[in-house]
Amino acid sequence: MIENYYRPKSTEEAEQLLQNQTNAVFLAGGTQVNRAYLEREIPSTVIDVQDAIPHDIHVQQGQLVVGAMIRLQDLADDPRVPEALAQAAKFIPTRSVRNQATLGGNIGAARPDSYLIPILIAMKAHVVTSSGESSVEDYLQQKKRDLISTVSVPLGQGAAKAVKESRSHLALPVVSAGVWLKGSSHDIQEARVVAGCVANHALRLTSVEEGLVSGALSNPDSVELAIGQAISPSPNLLGSQTYKTHVNSVVIAKAIFACMEALG
Repeated sequence: MIENYYRPKSTEEAEQLLQNQTNAVFLAGGTQVNRAYLEREIPSTVIDVQDAIPHDIHVQQGQLVVGAMIRLQDLADDPRVPEALAQAAKFIPTRSVRNQATLGGNIGAARPDSYLIPILIAMKAHVVTSSGESSVEDYLQQKKRDLISTVSVPLGQGAAKAVKESRSHLALPVVSAGVWLKGSSHDIQEARVVAGCVANHALRLTSVEEGLVSGALSNPDSVELAIGQAISPSPNLLGSQTYKTHVNSVVIAKAIFACMEALG
């Protein structure tokens, strides 16, 4: 059970509290802490960071800079936010949860079925913490616990799309993916394809990316086959490995060709 509650006024104070406490977690929107009993041990100490972390949005030097405490509903509603990122925020199935959940909390929770992490990695988003700046991809791969202050996303580059697939509006996703392409439909100069729900972390499909850039993958059948060969989702109540592989292959391939069409 939760025994200790702290509400620091700065990131320095928050991180000092984390170092000095056992079984402590940062509390942002609370959506993950509140469901802790479903998946893991409930923390004994929570450090509420809502007064320590910014929650504004501004554009600076071609980057969308977002305070990590921004609520996902506000992220989805802001016209400055790229459509793919706004759409990913809207994938959270209920407005009440979107009004509670935060961008930084979603990244920090590092759920493999996150709707936001795949598109953030695909769009080359970066986080700023007390220890410096790093890509979202590196932050997650290195399993950092540094408190995220801001998230920056490059603007005006390429075409991006976020996709999801689930058996119902409220069900857990079978597909959660992000695609970003740069160049033209006939000459892909750079590609980033990221799948959630197929491993214990968001997975970049580098073989698919390389095939798109080289031109080896140029039609839906070849792209679907390459995606299927790049993933190995675990079977569970949401579906068999065969089913999950097929659905991810089809949905992600459609997202890739939608981005190609947008590039023109």
